[in-house]
Amino acid sequence: MFRPEYPRPSFVREKWQNLNGSWDFEILSQPKNMLDETLTQKIEVPFCPESVLSGIGNTDYMNHLWYRRSFELSEISGRVLLHFGACDFETTVYVNKKQVGKHIGGYASFHFDITDALIIGENIIDVEVYDDTTDISIPSGKQSIRPASSGCFYTRTTGIWQTVWLEFLSDNHISEHIITADVDHQWVRFELRTIISGNITAEIYYNNEKISEKSAEISGNQVCFDVPVENPELWEPGHPALYDIVLTLRQGDEVVDSVKTYCGFRKYEFRDKELYLNGKALFLRQVLDQGFYPDGIYTAKTVEDIYHDIDMSMELGFNGARPHEKVFEEHYFWYADKVGYIVWGEYPNWGCTFTADNPKGVENFIREWSEVVKRDRNHPSIMGWCPLNEAWHGELQRCDAISQKRLYHVTKALDPERIVIGSSGGDMYITDIYDVHNYTRDIDFIHRILSEGFLQNPPEQCGDIDMMTIPQLMEYPLFFSEYGGVSYSNEAGWGYHSAESEESFVDGYCARTDAMFQHKCIGYCYTQLTDVEQEQNGLYYYDRRRKLSDEGTQRIINCNTQPKK
Repeated sequence: MFRPEYPRPSFVREKWQNLNGSWDFEILSQPKNMLDETLTQKIEVPFCPESVLSGIGNTDYMNHLWYRRSFELSEISGRVLLHFGACDFETTVYVNKKQVGKHIGGYASFHFDITDALIIGENIIDVEVYDDTTDISIPSGKQSIRPASSGCFYTRTTGIWQTVWLEFLSDNHISEHIITADVDHQWVRFELRTIISGNITAEIYYNNEKISEKSAEISGNQVCFDVPVENPELWEPGHPALYDIVLTLRQGDEVVDSVKTYCGFRKYEFRDKELYLNGKALFLRQVLDQGFYPDGIYTAKTVEDIYHDIDMSMELGFNGARPHEKVFEEHYFWYADKVGYIVWGEYPNWGCTFTADNPKGVENFIREWSEVVKRDRNHPSIMGWCPLNEAWHGELQRCDAISQKRLYHVTKALDPERIVIGSSGGDMYITDIYDVHNYTRDIDFIHRILSEGFLQNPPEQCGDIDMMTIPQLMEYPLFFSEYGGVSYSNEAGWGYHSAESEESFVDGYCARTDAMFQHKCIGYCYTQLTDVEQEQNGLYYYDRRRKLSDEGTQRIINCNTQPKK
């Protein structure tokens, strides 16, 4: 079986069943109810049918898919949830030919309670999927709308692309959780929802030693309480202190739910337009991570491959990344938490026109983005949210003032603690930081951007009086979150620029990056960690082989780890 590991490492229960592996499968030319039909192909879940690992390898447009598999139950007690890590885009699920739920969105994790459709013995799951990457109401990120990949758009992902699994629960269980580790107050706040009332106990451990415990009665189906942690160890790069947590739900003397989770204490703040973490100046030395794989497209063959990408980045001296135009698997953020790697929570906004005249697109976007924030808001590695990338007055990823402001306030309502970027490198109507993209080779121009600002679409040219101006934006902390993009490869490919030799590639990297250290900005994010298909501007090849010699690699490391001036 591919991808056998527990798929939700930040909220672990003991009773579960992995449903990855061989499923029956069919590609349909149009919608058709296949509940009573035979499916003629086999596919390896959780890999999309475009991928080699799926056993299908069809990279043509596929708007309609149907999946099927069976599983056995010897008994049914409590509740059974059917989880999907992600399935792109509209997913309708049947169990024993009864519809148990529908989910709209290609990136958020979701589940359905399928208990009432189950029987003792063999149970059959059918999954019907619709997707259309060319539809401007469907966010698709870097998936190509053309028949083949080109430029910075890559092979499409359709259907199931993360683990499918069953979770076995008592009738009463924890259904939602927000865990906030507060540095100033030295406590962990628990905001929990359950199915019905009961008593909840939170035990907090550090280095396997219990340091705090508190119980609370649940009124109705929700509770909020604080558990003190005296002089907590703080989470940061180089010292990713994590506190283990056990949540135990009881009804009377009976334990009805037990969950293992964790938290990390850290506090971001701005002082004089500079970034501080836990009271110490922090300079972001980040890299763009597209999260694509040669054999699995959106999905890594093994969970270790996910971890390896973070390890490769850290080996080059980066302290974090923008996981870009995609919602990454939970294992990515778990590992970032574990090793002290600072990341942004992003969303694949490209392909979806985010404007008031496309209300279906706005609805699809905000609904799923809310699900993403709720899933990932407990990870200490996530420093902020970036739902829009390069959303501007263009054809592919337009946005307007009312939609961007609505998205910003929805994000703040769901997670008041974190930084929110209005539009990374795009038209800004509201934001917490000034975020700039520019792929110039002109070092003097980079210095000018860092000192004077830059906008791809100045308001006076767009005629948009709601858009923030450069003088307004220069009042905010500045983040140079995309630059570089230089192609250096032995293979024919594409980049924003090209270098003829390793020496010129490394010289250019160091010259551009050195400029970041000489100005008042909160950091940089270089494009990009690895090549992706025809885009050959990575620091590593697409198959994760090293691209540079030992000498060239060491120069990159020295550049990234130099002290901030």
